Amino acid sequence: MTRPRRDPWVQLTDLRRAEALLILPCNAAACVGNYFRAEVYRASGWNTWREADTLLRDLREEGRVAFAAVDSSILETAPEDPRGAIVLETEMERAASPDGEDWGAPSWRWFRPTASGAWPHLTQLTEALVRGVRRIEALGFPQVIALVNPRGYFLALAAAAAECGLMERWALVRVPAHPRSLGQAVRAVVPVIRHAVEGARLPGRIVGIPALLPALRREAARYREPLPPRWRPWAEPPRRLIQVRPVGADRG
Repeated sequence: MTRPRRDPWVQLTDLRRAEALLILPCNAAACVGNYFRAEVYRASGWNTWREADTLLRDLREEGRVAFAAVDSSILETAPEDPRGAIVLETEMERAASPDGEDWGAPSWRWFRPTASGAWPHLTQLTEALVRGVRRIEALGFPQVIALVNPRGYFLALAAAAAECGLMERWALVRVPAHPRSLGQAVRAVVPVIRHAVEGARLPGRIVGIPALLPALRREAARYREPLPPRWRPWAEPPRRLIQVRPVGADRG
């Protein structure tokens, strides 16, 4: 497959015209406070943020699609920040590590329970995401689409959206945790985002991408820890598939 052209990325400084917010996972370039800067850790100079920006370039240049990240590094750098663990592209410096070092990918091992059965890291991230979700909703984006693949990130974000009463309004795309699935997921979601900006209403709740469901089911079978009720409803592979209603379908 041919990659899109590696043009310089668009970084919005004003979100007032944004009609859709795409929430992506953070990446290693968070350490320098800029998720677009793939060159700091990858020789290809390419990452998911750059790919999404390129595929949505026209809408990005018009300011109609904004990006944000779920980022657990906030729990280390600013755990009490009222903005929570969703970092808008206008404030990426929030995620920079003090020494500029990458703290590594958020693997499920970090989120697993303690010997006593407590889930401190997943609880802390969920609470930070509740704050983040409330803030994002208050900003008034007409459409919110989340595509985060680390399991801990997804479970915490789904629980936060549900507790904030937004599960019917936000579209949470479930993706296998392995990074190789993320690029395919972005390419599948881009047409949906375009249709949403044109005026289609996205379905809320958790949705899956048909081509990735087999991998998601295999992955789910490998996790054996029983989850507490707060996260248990969001652990199974989704039954709904990604789709949109035609523009004008709700107009009688």
